[in-house]
Amino acid sequence: MASSSSSRPAPSSPPPAKRTKPSPDDEADLAALFAPSLLSAEIANTFAEAYRNSEPYKHAIVPQLFDEKFLLQAREEIMRISFREKETDIYKISQTGDLSNIHLLPADELAQLPTLLRLRNALYSSAFRSFVRTVTGCGPLSGVKTDMSCANYGPGCRCVFLLRPPSLPLPLTPSPLHPTDLLNHDDVIGTRRVSFILYLPTPTPAWDPSHGGALELYPLAVPATDPPTPAAKPTKSVPPSFNQFAFFEVQPGRSFHSVEEVVFWPDKEAPEKGGPGQRISLSGWFHWPVESEEEYEGPQKEREKSSLEQLYATALKPIIPYPTPPPLPLPVTLAPEETEPLLALLNPAYLSASTLETLRSKFIEDSHLVLADSQLEKLIIAQDTADGLLRPERTLPAPSHGGKAYTVPPHTAGEDASWSLTGPPHIQRYLTLTAPPSLARTQLTALLDSLLALFSTPAFRALLAALTSLAPLAHATEARRFRPGLDYTLARGEPSSGSARLDMGLSLTPGNDADWEAGEVGGWDAWLAADDDSDEATYGAGGGGVDGDEDDGPLLTLPPLWNRLHLILRDPGVLRFVKYLSARAPGPRNGSPASIASLLRSLSNTNRIFDTGGSRTSSATTGTSE
Repeated sequence: MASSSSSRPAPSSPPPAKRTKPSPDDEADLAALFAPSLLSAEIANTFAEAYRNSEPYKHAIVPQLFDEKFLLQAREEIMRISFREKETDIYKISQTGDLSNIHLLPADELAQLPTLLRLRNALYSSAFRSFVRTVTGCGPLSGVKTDMSCANYGPGCRCVFLLRPPSLPLPLTPSPLHPTDLLNHDDVIGTRRVSFILYLPTPTPAWDPSHGGALELYPLAVPATDPPTPAAKPTKSVPPSFNQFAFFEVQPGRSFHSVEEVVFWPDKEAPEKGGPGQRISLSGWFHWPVESEEEYEGPQKEREKSSLEQLYATALKPIIPYPTPPPLPLPVTLAPEETEPLLALLNPAYLSASTLETLRSKFIEDSHLVLADSQLEKLIIAQDTADGLLRPERTLPAPSHGGKAYTVPPHTAGEDASWSLTGPPHIQRYLTLTAPPSLARTQLTALLDSLLALFSTPAFRALLAALTSLAPLAHATEARRFRPGLDYTLARGEPSSGSARLDMGLSLTPGNDADWEAGEVGGWDAWLAADDDSDEATYGAGGGGVDGDEDDGPLLTLPPLWNRLHLILRDPGVLRFVKYLSARAPGPRNGSPASIASLLRSLSNTNRIFDTGGSRTSSATTGTSE
């Protein structure tokens, strides 16, 4: 179901659901549109029993909701409507506008959608609302306040705007072939009472479950957390099927779900709209009755929901203070005792006084940290191959109707004694190197441990100070692996009243695949200014980039590359995240990020500042390419 991580807005462009006039259709005629006997008391009670016993939380799946001929006609009309792409850190979908008030369209436009209008009226009819209420036990549902739209989760949608790294130009013609996803959220917004989704992929050929697109339901984390958080892995997967209807009661901190990436890619550059491999669905919500309705229950008490700051607090790594204060004035060169520990892993040329002066004065973008041990890349590739995470190992046989498909790895992929899963998934999901000291190290984990240890040394602290003219006070580091089709982080940042951070990341993603550079498979780091009116990191919504207006874009994006170190000065209020890594990616995204709390001295005017509406992100590099 479309929408949000606790307090996040729904992924739809229209405002909150509007109140519409009661349907003029006769209730008996509308009831006849459903599958035979579906609305009978006997069938409703059967579904109610299954609903009570369902896991990981109560939900219902109706295999055949409507008369098939009727629904095919409605689908045909839906395909005449314009879909528009919207992208945030939590989802990327192609979606229609609000379908709640289609009866208000001009007569000539409404005449093209008579079946779709009847479908909407049938879903919000008294008979069907009674069915949903019987199954869920949720209480009265509004027949006046309607809320629904149609979405296409699949590469067959037309993109209005695609976020790309700033060094790459926007395409003159929006590309139709980019993955879509909807990450973990609980649908809790306003007066929503029941979430629903009606699946509308092509009936022939039937949807292949190996092509992804499943609705995933999550249990709560164990041990319990406050506020409640979902477990890192779903325990229920519902593949799409034409005319299938899924629904569940919206529960704060409980009804966590996501939509698996669609991993089918058609042969055609511009495939037929709504064709095979495109996960078309109509989704929406039943709301509490409004004041004008007989079953109105009075003003609804605001349901408790956690702020994003509370949610993020459950996932933040602690900042570890350095044991001593920074030396003042800050060094501009390195002492011999500081240089020696760095030589084991850094190119010595980066440590010379002349190079440090050049880098500090330019504070430039997009460079590389060269490691002395050339075996590291081979070791990472060997680990990715053993875990079945490289693209050749995940490519499926060509479907009968053409195109390519890639498997989504199992949620356990890559987990072992050294790498553990980090969540919760409504905020982040990736593997972290967490091997205890007692565990025998592989050559790869030993090298990564050495890198992490290096980042917390006085020598590296002195290097950061010499490069940035900042005084590092504390740090948090980890080694991460983002698996294709599974992993991501959502946008987060310090409050506007907080202090600046120096984000450091060492990208260790092997290969020079063009997909990484083009930004078409995700996995890139992004920094963007927070919207004061929303906690949703929205970008690329609408045609701004195509028209040349870049105001809605990020401050900076960096694709995953091999052996590149970035330093980003992030002001309070600036958000950062790692975009969901598509199943189409060449392999995992590997790296070692760090967040460093800094005491800011007066910055020299040679720092490069990206300023949009008062937010500032500075980027620095630590050397030249190999």
